[in-house]
Amino acid sequence: MIDWDRILLWLFLMVVVPTAIYGVYVQYRNATQVIPEIYRTLVEPYTVAVRSGDYATAYQRYTSAAFKQAHSFEEYLKAQNANLEDLGPLVEVTLKEDEPFQSAGNLFSGRRYHQGGLRWRGEKREAWVNWEVTQDDGAYRIDAMAETFLDGLSPRIF
Repeated sequence: MIDWDRILLWLFLMVVVPTAIYGVYVQYRNATQVIPEIYRTLVEPYTVAVRSGDYATAYQRYTSAAFKQAHSFEEYLKAQNANLEDLGPLVEVTLKEDEPFQSAGNLFSGRRYHQGGLRWRGEKREAWVNWEVTQDDGAYRIDAMAETFLDGLSPRIF
């Protein structure tokens, strides 16, 4: 007779416990290393470029190849001008504490990315922004953007 209790215990010890430990490790690494690096190497310099009106640098240096393929510089520039009109001059961009950058991915395509929320504060009003960030040429780059509302996301370039 098969001892199901013993089999389930071994399954739990060999599969569930290591998976849980790995999950805790990923979240710890994300919180202590990845999020600060994304903020320091991407969010802050991108904010400086946008705030100073250097949209060419913001587009060329801080967006991914996939983003550039999906959005031309002219489209990006038009969106930045719309943001300036709608939100006013950019004051600051901060991380939303309740939506930190989290590791994500697509099992079928193999695409790995980090997704997180930002507070995009202009002189007129504040917007909640969602970014998908990938590593492109060894650096974090913006891959997708959307404005976040309570009931969902709306595509918008920030």
